[in-house]
Order: sequence, then C-alpha cells, then structure tokens
Amino acid sequence: MQDGDAALGAPAAGPATVPIRLRTSLPGCSIPYVPYMVPVTWRRSQLSTLVNKVLATAATGEAPAPVPFDFIVNGELLRTSLEEYLAANAGSAETTLELEYIRSTLPPAFRDAARQDDWVASVDAACGDSLLTASYDGLVRVYDAAHLAAEPTAYLPAYGEHVSLTCARWLTPRGDAVATGSMDGTVAVWRCPDAPSKSVPVGTAALLPHHGAPVSSLDVAPQGDRVALLSAGWDGTIALWDVPHDARFPTQAAAAAGPKKRRGAQGAVPARTEAVAAPPPTMVLHHVPATLGASAARALGTAPAPGANARTIAAWGHGDERIWSAAWDGSVKGWDVRAGGALQAHKASDKVPLCLDPVRGAGAAGLHELVTGHMDHSLALYDFREAVTNTALAMAHAHAAPVSAVRTHPTSAHLLASAAYDGRIQVWDLRSPKQALFALAPPSGARTKVLGLDWTPAGDRLVAGGEDCRVSVYEGQAAGADRV
Repeated sequence: MQDGDAALGAPAAGPATVPIRLRTSLPGCSIPYVPYMVPVTWRRSQLSTLVNKVLATAATGEAPAPVPFDFIVNGELLRTSLEEYLAANAGSAETTLELEYIRSTLPPAFRDAARQDDWVASVDAACGDSLLTASYDGLVRVYDAAHLAAEPTAYLPAYGEHVSLTCARWLTPRGDAVATGSMDGTVAVWRCPDAPSKSVPVGTAALLPHHGAPVSSLDVAPQGDRVALLSAGWDGTIALWDVPHDARFPTQAAAAAGPKKRRGAQGAVPARTEAVAAPPPTMVLHHVPATLGASAARALGTAPAPGANARTIAAWGHGDERIWSAAWDGSVKGWDVRAGGALQAHKASDKVPLCLDPVRGAGAAGLHELVTGHMDHSLALYDFREAVTNTALAMAHAHAAPVSAVRTHPTSAHLLASAAYDGRIQVWDLRSPKQALFALAPPSGARTKVLGLDWTPAGDRLVAGGEDCRVSVYEGQAAGADRV
C-alpha cells in the first residue's frame, strides 16, 4: 500500500485518513491502481499534487510539468474535502473511494461582444475567425472574431421584405458560401463575394422551397466538391439538398429581383442577393408522419399536413451517413442515408426536445450518441448502441428554463455546452453529469434568452447570441484537452 502522506512529505501524525484508488482515461497519465491512504481533509488541490508527484516519480526521463486535475466520484465532481463528501453521502472512512481524475478545464472568460439591431437567432463559428449570425430582422451578419467592434458585413437574402431568419450556416470552412433558413419556410444558399459591396447586388441566391412552415434547423456535411445540406422544419419533415461548394446553381430560370435595400447594423446598407430557381431536395424524410396524405393534399391544392407537435430538428451524425432528428412529440430517430433514408433507430420520451447535437471529438461515437436539450429544463444523452428505449443519461434540472441550444465539444468526447432561456451558458463533462463544470454569466447581466451557441473548431472559444441582441465571445484554456 502506498501512503499519500509520505508521498508529499507530510508528518505521520495528523488527521484521520481514508483509502482511495485513482484511475484515469488520459493517455500516458495512469498511476498504479492501488489504495492510497490520504487525509480526509484533502481537497482537489492536494489530490492533484499527489497524482503529479507519483507521475514525476515514475518518469524515466525529465519529470513532466505539473498538471491541474479534477476528480470525479460517483458521477460528480469533487468540490469539497473528502471528509465533507463522506458526511454528505453517508460514507465511511473505512470504505475505499474510487476516484477518476481528469484534466481541469478552466472556465472560459468573457472577451468581447458586438451589438446588433435585433435578436440573434443563431450563430456559426465553424470558420473560426469569421462569425456568422442570423437575425430576426432578416439580415445575415459576418463578424471578424478578432475585431468584434468593427462593423460587420451584412447581407439581405432574397426572401422578400421583412422575412425573419431562424438559422444560418457556413457551407464551407472557407467562409465564402452561406445557407439560411427563414420563418416563411424557405432555405436559401448563396455565395459571399470576396469584396462585398454594401449597396449593389452580390450575385444569386438559390431558393430551396420545400417546408410549409418555419425552418427550425440547418446542418452541412462536405461531399468532395459538393455539400450535403440538411434542413428541418415545423412541418415535421427533413429535406436533403445537394449543393455545389460555391452555391452556384444553373441559372436557366429568370432571376427575380431581390428585396429593397434597407439599413442594417450600425447604419450599414446590407448587400442583397437575387433569387433563382433551384433543384428539389434529393431526399425528404418525414419525422412526423403527415395526417393529410399527398394525394388528398393535391386534390385540395395544399401541402401535406404534418401531425401534431411537428417542430423537428435534425443534424448530421459524423459525416453524411447518419441523420439524427427529434420532434416535439418526444421522439428521437436515426436515419441511414446510404440506405435511402431508412429509419434505423427510434427512441421515445415524454420530454419535448428543443435542440440536439451528436457527440463529437476524439474517440466519440457520433454515429451512435447525441445530446438533446428539453423544454423541461433538462439535458439527456442518447446512446443508440443500447437496446433500452429511453435515454442513456438524464440530466434533470440542468437549467432554470427551457434549454434552447446544446453544442458538443469539437475535440473532446466528454465536454458540451448548453444555453437556455434563463440567460445562462453552462459547460458540462458527461463523466460528471450531476453538476455543470461552470456557468458563464451574460455580459449584460440581464437574464435574457440565449438562442444561438457554438464552439470554434479548436474548441477554445464559445460564441453565443440571443435576445440581448449581442454576439458574445468567451475564451478558455485547455478546454477538451485530453493529452497533458
């Protein structure tokens, strides 16, 4: 048996001790899995010092630099002394505690924010340095992440006058083409010019009319020189579109004039687009079955009517092979695109999902796992490798209001961020689901709804926007780092 006190040079006489075992999944950071007798008064910092000293003793060459660790016991982070934890959980100092140590994640700090004219409906930070937002005033804005105070480039998609946008996504990592979804059910794809003009048309936008209700989500997956665009709407359907990288479709149809120019953020006149026809979707999936069939709808001259609670959200699951979708009826489904959109998985709950995201990062199983946020303030992890019909991990009372956005970390299979109508952004570790790692306060101090949330590709920054009409950037260190 190894003695933690001796490892740190503490005196033999002292407070009561408790046996612990320490394990980790961090590469190259394992220590002997044997009992260590440590004082019950120890907290995270002393335990972290113990692990670092054992690692330094075992090093064959130069001792590694000390790394701060956090500790998980019974599914929750240790935030007290071992003695306080045992007292709160009716534990005994004679029972060996099993602790998992992970690299500490420092809370991202608020860095800067940019204000715009209306609510931020969605944010996309996939390009890192260029932040894309969609707004309820109908404008798409592109911000320079390094200079948020600078005037953004504003675009007015060719929907018509005063059509609110619900979402926007970069089509490529280069940041030169955009897809947008609107309240009128139209999806548009268009190209951003290299030197956008603030007063003249900038090209053509391909309008993709399909949804008979507002578009609720968009997602993209690269396919060589094409992009697989995924849209979901309040009509209960999911549409797949084959889009060229440059968002240029054949222009046999006559171009329709774009909307009138109007002033955008900070007085800038947004560049407008001109609309052209585009091909129909390559595939349509019905998450919520239509209650009015296609033949009956044609006879009445209307679109097929979805069932009740039809608001549907969808996302690609690691590539373009699997689609995850969820709807207000509480169902979560997986679709196999390579098999023609066949339904491959189906789980149900009594919770109303508002957002979802597949688990990403190194070692993630995005084809099998996803996280959802719900109207009842909770989060849930679904693992479709399990035969159970409900959630694999329920995180009740994650927020004090409906969860409006959830984004899993791009490099870690354990971290995720969630945002809600309570104005809070929280970062979680799925290995410790009982409490968030930390919460980020809104820069304005007001508890306004957060509607859009995204990580930058490196996972070192969080971008958020919502009811406060701000695009806020938070920066952190070592978020998602599994190598030390």
